[in-house]
Amino acid sequence: MFHGWWIVATSFVGAGVGMGIGGVGLGVFVEPMTEDLGWSRAAMAGVFIIRAIVMGVLGPLLGPLVDRRMGAQTLYVSGGFIAGASIMMLARVDTIWQFYILFGIGWSVGQLAFGGNLLTGPIVAKWFIRKRGRAMGMYTMGIPVGSIVFVPINAVLVTTFGWETSWIILGLTTWVLTIPLAAFTMRRQPEDMGLHTDGDSDDEHERALAQHAGLTAALHRVDWTLSQALRTPTLYVLLVAFLFMGMAMGIFTIHQIPAITDKGYSLGIATAVSITLSSCSLMVKPIVGFLSERMPPRFLASVCFSLGASSLVVLGLADTLYLLFLFAVLYGFGAGAAAVFQNVIWADYYGRRHLGAIRGMIAPITAMGGGISPFIAGWMFDRTGSYDTILFTMGAGAFVSAGLMLLARPPRARFEELEPSSTTPNDRR
Repeated sequence: MFHGWWIVATSFVGAGVGMGIGGVGLGVFVEPMTEDLGWSRAAMAGVFIIRAIVMGVLGPLLGPLVDRRMGAQTLYVSGGFIAGASIMMLARVDTIWQFYILFGIGWSVGQLAFGGNLLTGPIVAKWFIRKRGRAMGMYTMGIPVGSIVFVPINAVLVTTFGWETSWIILGLTTWVLTIPLAAFTMRRQPEDMGLHTDGDSDDEHERALAQHAGLTAALHRVDWTLSQALRTPTLYVLLVAFLFMGMAMGIFTIHQIPAITDKGYSLGIATAVSITLSSCSLMVKPIVGFLSERMPPRFLASVCFSLGASSLVVLGLADTLYLLFLFAVLYGFGAGAAAVFQNVIWADYYGRRHLGAIRGMIAPITAMGGGISPFIAGWMFDRTGSYDTILFTMGAGAFVSAGLMLLARPPRARFEELEPSSTTPNDRR
C-alpha cells in the first residue's frame, strides 16, 4: 500500500482525538465543571482565547518545521505526549487559571502539533496531487468520527466516574492513540522515501509530467514561497472567508451541547443531535473531496458554506425536534465540508513545497477568530440567557464567507517568477 495512505490514516486519528476530546467533546464537561467549580460559561469559554493566542504565536514558528525532513514525525509524537499529559492534570484543577494553563496552553500546544490543520493538512497535501481531494476527504472524516465516538463516551465517563477521573482516562487515551502510530508512519513527503506523489510509478510520473508539460498556468507547475504568496490578493480573500466561517464553527467547539440543552432538551437529545450532525459531516467529506478533483473547489465551498450559514439561523429559531435535527443536517453537510476545502484549496493554489510556512503564517488570524467566538458566545449567554443572538450574527458572517469564496480565484504570476514544482501538476482547472 502506498505510504501516503498511512499518512492519511494517522492524520485521521489525530483529527478525531483533537475534535472528540478537546473540541466538541469538551462541551460535555461544561455543565459539571462550571457547577462544581463556580465558573461562568464565559470564563470557561475564555480558554479558547488562550488557545488562539498559543496557536497564533506558535503557528509561524512551527509551520516551517513541517517542511523539514523530520519535522512532521517529531511534532506529531511530541504533541500527543504534551496533550495527553496536560489533560490528565485537569483532574486536579480548582481555579480557572489552572484550566487556562493546562487546557488553554498545554492541550493547545499538543493538538496544534498532532491534530490541527497546521501539520496534518499540509502533510497530507505533500503526499497527494491528483488524488488530493479524496485524501483530504478521508483524513478530515476523522473530525466527525471523533465527535461520534467521543461525545457519547465522554458523557458516559462523566456520568459514571465524574469529570476528574474522566480527564485522566482521556489523557491516557490520547497517548495510546497518537504516539505509537505517528512514530511508525508519519513522514514529511514521498520524495523522502524514494516515492512519487499519489503512489505513481516512475513511468506514470514521467507520463504525467509529459502530458501536462504544455500548461501555461503557473499555479499548475510551481510552488509559491511565503513572500510570494503574501503578495497575492487571493490569499487575503481566502483568509477572510475561512476566518468568518471558522468563527461561526468556533462557537460549537464548546457550546454545541449546551446550546441544545439550554433550550429545554435533555443531554440524550443533545447527544443524538450531535451524532446526527457528525454523521452528516462524515458522509459529505469524501463526497466533496472527490468532487473537488473534478471541479473548482471554491464553487463547492460557496454552496456548502451557505448551507452552514443557514444551519445557525435554524438553530437560533429551533423550538421543535424537527428544527433541531434540520440544524444538524444543514450544519453537517455544510460546515462539515469546510476542513476539506481549507486543506485542498491552500495546497492547490500555492503548491506543496512551502505549504507549512504559508499555513503557519496565517494561523494567528484564523486561530484568533476561532478563539474569540466561543468566548463571545459564552459572554452573551451569561448576559441574556440565550445563544440565539450570537447564532444569528455568526450565521450572517458565514453567508459573507460563502460569497467571498466565489471571488477567490486561483492566484497567478509570471511563470519565471515562481519555483518549478518537482511533482506532477494538477490540471483539473
